[in-house]
Amino acid sequence: MKKNWKYSLLLITVVVAVAMGVFFLFYRFDNKYTAKGDQAIQGILYVPDDDSVHYLAREWEYYPDVLLTPQELREHKDEYYSRYVSIGEYGGMDMGYKDKSPFGSGTYRMTLVLPEQEKRYAIGLVEIFSAYKLYVNGNLIGQVGNPDPENYQEQIQNRVFTFEGKGAVEIMIAVTDMHSVSSGIQYVPVLASPFKVNIIRGLSIVIDAVYIALTFFILIFSVYMFVRTRKPEIGFFALLCVCVLGYSFYPILHTFVAVKVQPSYGLEALFYYLMFACVVLVQQKVLGDERRIPEILASAIAAAGILIFVAELLCSRAQSAGGPYLISHFTEILKWAVAGYLLFRSVKEIKQKYSDVLLVGIVVYGISLAADRIWKLYEPIIGGWFTEFGAAVLVFSVGLTLWMELANAYRFQLAYGEYSRQMEQKLQMQKQHYEELTEKMDEISRMRHDMRHHLRALMSYAQQGKYEELMDYLQEYASVMMEEEKVVCYCRNMAVDAVIHFYAGELRQRGISFEYDMMLPQNIGISDTDLCKIYGNLLENAVDAVKEQPPESHPYVKVLTKIKNKKLLIEISNPYSNEIQRKDNGFYSTKHDGFGIGTASVTEVVQRIGGYVAFSTEESIFKVNIFLPVKTVQ
Repeated sequence: MKKNWKYSLLLITVVVAVAMGVFFLFYRFDNKYTAKGDQAIQGILYVPDDDSVHYLAREWEYYPDVLLTPQELREHKDEYYSRYVSIGEYGGMDMGYKDKSPFGSGTYRMTLVLPEQEKRYAIGLVEIFSAYKLYVNGNLIGQVGNPDPENYQEQIQNRVFTFEGKGAVEIMIAVTDMHSVSSGIQYVPVLASPFKVNIIRGLSIVIDAVYIALTFFILIFSVYMFVRTRKPEIGFFALLCVCVLGYSFYPILHTFVAVKVQPSYGLEALFYYLMFACVVLVQQKVLGDERRIPEILASAIAAAGILIFVAELLCSRAQSAGGPYLISHFTEILKWAVAGYLLFRSVKEIKQKYSDVLLVGIVVYGISLAADRIWKLYEPIIGGWFTEFGAAVLVFSVGLTLWMELANAYRFQLAYGEYSRQMEQKLQMQKQHYEELTEKMDEISRMRHDMRHHLRALMSYAQQGKYEELMDYLQEYASVMMEEEKVVCYCRNMAVDAVIHFYAGELRQRGISFEYDMMLPQNIGISDTDLCKIYGNLLENAVDAVKEQPPESHPYVKVLTKIKNKKLLIEISNPYSNEIQRKDNGFYSTKHDGFGIGTASVTEVVQRIGGYVAFSTEESIFKVNIFLPVKTVQ
């Protein structure tokens, strides 16, 4: 137990270190905020003539509280207050002032100094949670929703706009938001050639689509298994998959369809927090924890998620940023609390029956929540968010753990079913053997009863001197006795004899030849149970192989048993007609999916005793040779 504890603790430490390292690499190399390339300085960006990708994150010239057109800005620029901001620096349009409303209008402006040779460029605007207009050199080239405050219509849609330009080019984004708690531009615009922007966008879509498709198939499988098994952990895992799909589906939806900010953004957040509750419940059920604390915690997290969803809907009408900031602080605490709880339970329960795969998944998910709080300025270029990656690892690990448990349960069910069938077969063998013995005893009793009459007849012939009649009578009686004589015992081991009697009788009923040469003493130092397993499984397979063969093919079963050089030699052979599928030392069953249990059971018994078993197939003959060490012979 101490060794397992140390191993699990080492595993957790390694997973934490590796996960944090991977998330840091994501933050450093798959992040629009830290990507290589020049950034704007006070609203001016010099674009080199190298066809590189630029992520426009830094120092936009921002005009708060106004929705400007290029003409208005040229004519009255000195009349408007402006400052330089970075994308994502503030949650809303309140610019960090809690007494100010996070909703309203604002205009972002940047001057691009392009190469002198005119080229075609593209600007990718991803999930701006508000309505906006995009201007390039004073011309309106794109619009999502209607940012006019009097006729405001909110929308979310991932869009790519193209333009041709050279020299100094002015781009402006006029944004209005009236209903979102995450108003303004929250995601970094991308500037590059249309081909590169579409490649980045396409790769991101493909990765998200594959992730969603795999999660969906896992969900279907988990629902099916829950219906079959009714295990609560599988049910909660299915709910976890639903939450992961709900959280991850919206970016794909926004790519192809324009949707309203609310309630789509609120539902995305709701699924995100409900996922926390599902993870806590899945961990509890897999651990077999009967305490109520995890269930209470999961219920509290789910209730918090619902309250956050409702609060975000209500905060769309708030006149100050205090409500959104309060929600932000609360969610910060909630994420850290869930991450800490998952890691604490992982360390605390490492002595319990805890799959290493599941342990890795839960630890990675907890670290993803921590990484999401440590590196807040993170927007993936082609990958997913920290929590999406952590959820993917968690779904895979939980799914794999449940799959292994179901596979073990299925194997146990097969083994138990085979054991029950063998026990029933043994009882049937014993019953048949008992009936045969009873029949023989009745026959002997009848013969003893009839013997008096035969003796009287013989004495009468002898007294009368009728010796010829006496000899005729004796010959007739001897012929009747020879006709009624039957094989009573195949070997001296009564348990094995009962097994052979059973299958020999089944072959006799089907008219199939049974050839035997049995030299098996009563006691050879091998338990009757092991011998019955060997003979029973092999004879059953042999009978199954020949019983459906046509009589003209002359099916048969041969059994040879003898002792030589302190070794018990067993050879059983029979013809076969079906195709035999083999992998290494195992044979696929013809009765069910997977490997045959009978041959595997024989191999296990022989190896445990210290013997040797060989299976061979030549010229449509299946043959088994077994060599077992013999300790004593009686």
